[in-house]
Amino acid sequence: MFRYTITALRNIRPLATSYCNTARTISTNIRIRTFSSSQSLTNLFPSIIQQQSLLNHKRILDISNKICLNQIRTVTKFSLNKGKRKTVKPAILRFFRLHWGGWIRTKIGRHKKMWKKSSNNKRRLRQHVFCNATQNTLLDKMVTKYWKRPKYYVDDPYAPYHTREEFAYTRKKPIVRD
Repeated sequence: MFRYTITALRNIRPLATSYCNTARTISTNIRIRTFSSSQSLTNLFPSIIQQQSLLNHKRILDISNKICLNQIRTVTKFSLNKGKRKTVKPAILRFFRLHWGGWIRTKIGRHKKMWKKSSNNKRRLRQHVFCNATQNTLLDKMVTKYWKRPKYYVDDPYAPYHTREEFAYTRKKPIVRD
């Protein structure tokens, strides 16, 4: 009583693979399923089956965008070998932790379309920015103790920013009052 819907998907597959990777996962998920003879693929996915032309690629993308989830960076809480927590590598590559616990990052789009940016904008893009408190706590959860420890480098360009004497919580030197 069951039949596979591979023949119906042969027409969809070139569109799906050429326009969106997630649409490809839709087509493979459909192929694995079996449908009864009373059900048809047009009842389940009418927007994909109705027109199979290049003008219909927007509908395929609309379906795939609804299925796609946002990208997340999850922490491995227990590794398979030693059972230890692991660091999220993109956090280390994109952010830098200062000794007092703050995180800094570079500006977004600092290498893109430089020909159309003004000199003031280019100068601004070369600067680093601080992450806010919510991002700091999230990044602290994403890294292990090793990355939270202060690291000392020769000719460190961030050396003046590692101390924060203007706040009582991060002050190292005593206040001298005359």
